[in-house]
Amino acid sequence: MSAHAVRAAVTAFSRKFPYIASTSDAVTVAAEPLAVKLRMHESMQRLAQNDYIPRLKEFLQNNYITPIAVETETVSLDESGERGKEPTVYEISGVKPVFGAVNASRALSVADVSGNTEDVAVCGVLTMSTDLWSKNTGRKYEKFALYDGSDVLKCFCFPRDGFSLVDANLLNKTVVAVGNTEVERGRSGEVAMSVRALALAECSGIAAVSAPPLPQKYVTVKPLPYEEYVQTSLFSGEEKIPESLSGTFVAFDFETTGLSVVYDSPTELGAVKIVDGVITETFSTLIDPQRPIPEEVSKKTGITDAMVKGKPLFEDVLPDFYKFSYGCALVGHNIAFDFPFLLKYGNKHGYTFGDRKTFDTLGMAPRAIPGIDTLTLDNVLQSLGLVNDNAHRALSDATATAKAFIAMNKRICAAK
Repeated sequence: MSAHAVRAAVTAFSRKFPYIASTSDAVTVAAEPLAVKLRMHESMQRLAQNDYIPRLKEFLQNNYITPIAVETETVSLDESGERGKEPTVYEISGVKPVFGAVNASRALSVADVSGNTEDVAVCGVLTMSTDLWSKNTGRKYEKFALYDGSDVLKCFCFPRDGFSLVDANLLNKTVVAVGNTEVERGRSGEVAMSVRALALAECSGIAAVSAPPLPQKYVTVKPLPYEEYVQTSLFSGEEKIPESLSGTFVAFDFETTGLSVVYDSPTELGAVKIVDGVITETFSTLIDPQRPIPEEVSKKTGITDAMVKGKPLFEDVLPDFYKFSYGCALVGHNIAFDFPFLLKYGNKHGYTFGDRKTFDTLGMAPRAIPGIDTLTLDNVLQSLGLVNDNAHRALSDATATAKAFIAMNKRICAAK
């Protein structure tokens, strides 16, 4: 058993973890005693600690009689080869305060925000402003995202003095945010920002993506009529439709190769259209992510490499979803996970979703269901007396999200 053969096996195994693939050149194997050595920057190491590394150890133990140790070395971003350039710093001008005091004259790009930092100024285009309520305190807070090209930074803030981002008409406008950043827990290992001050500003080189014309017809994925007997008894009838349900919404859900918008890709997109409180159409397709689907993800979703092979690429699906959702507000359960995928790939291929209003059923639940302890979609549905027949498949989850959205809007309206 040679060190070269072990390295080849480890490299092949690592391809199952897309966020690790970029570090494969930094894998070395010592011959005496046999040991796999991984060079990673700190945030990547945190990401791998509870996912890739234990799986690699298990792989080595199951495939080799001789014990093989796994060692990690922490390196800087430049040494890891993942970022070999100076951070982009924008000169900002025309600052118009939205809330708090923004005194910065320069700001980082979204792409260059990393790690745990304090008092950082970041420039980007604002989107995904969404109301949420804390299940522990009942206090309202707001989430939004900043984008800069293909990079997305998740942000949150607490309304003050009656101000609300949702009502401030800031969607798709360039802003500077000031606050603290921290690496999120869980597999994604991405950075989120707690914002204490926000201002409209001009940043040369950053601009919203212009909305393309509406496609004339569906090409790759065509919507289908939605038919379900139970909808008649649950979501329509003689009662007055709440104002919050008046209009057209699209509830959508992605299944993906993992939890990171940076390292992972969609494998399935499901969506349903809601018109004045009634589900009318569905949109659903598998997507070829052009990378392996990790085994644990396949076990959860039921989507395998064989199922997505030869299916449309996401860029082929985007024009049809853009047409399906055109002019509609977007609804998701934990939309802060799904929307960045839509934003990232949409911006890359010229389909902007940054100007859409967004709603999050996860954040609505504590207001509509007082005392709810767990905010998973299944638990929200159970609390509402609803069922998701095929959880962790995109169309079923999108349909369940739409039903929860309708039911919770009715509850909130009735409680006023």
